[in-house]
Amino acid sequence: MRKNIANIITFTRIVAALCLIPFKALSTEFFYAYIWCGISDILDGFLARKLNIISSLGSRLDTAADLLLYAIMMIKIEPYLRMYLPKFVWTLIWVVVGLRIAHYLYVGIFYHHLSSRHTILNKITSVMMFLLPFTVKTPYLTAYSLSILAVAYISIFEEATYIMKPKEGEKQ
Repeated sequence: MRKNIANIITFTRIVAALCLIPFKALSTEFFYAYIWCGISDILDGFLARKLNIISSLGSRLDTAADLLLYAIMMIKIEPYLRMYLPKFVWTLIWVVVGLRIAHYLYVGIFYHHLSSRHTILNKITSVMMFLLPFTVKTPYLTAYSLSILAVAYISIFEEATYIMKPKEGEKQ
């Protein structure tokens, strides 16, 4: 049980993310399940490191849980974002989404796994994305969305440099 606790917590994030589907976006029920997703995301990684049970499976499961959560969250709040965000922000969003998809496909094809590096900028992007639903009905939505996009763009290029940089001992 101890060996799998981080993966079990990650799995509860997947279940909680799926529970978001029937809930009305931005409702109390939505936010309860959503907040558990955030707590479990922090908790699984913390426990994996603290208990020294980091695994390739756990990393892939964490990435899948994150992708599922953000996909469901964006689908649920998209009508609000469409209503409140200017069109140019949508263009930037779709470029980031396209770059992320291209990145995951590249890693999947050439490295045979679907996960991303847990860089500081990726973590900052994740935290900012997690907080997005809390800003939807505020006057700060556009500015906040642009700041997420700025960090996301930089994190994509940061991650690409890690991929293109040869590992220690490899020829260039």
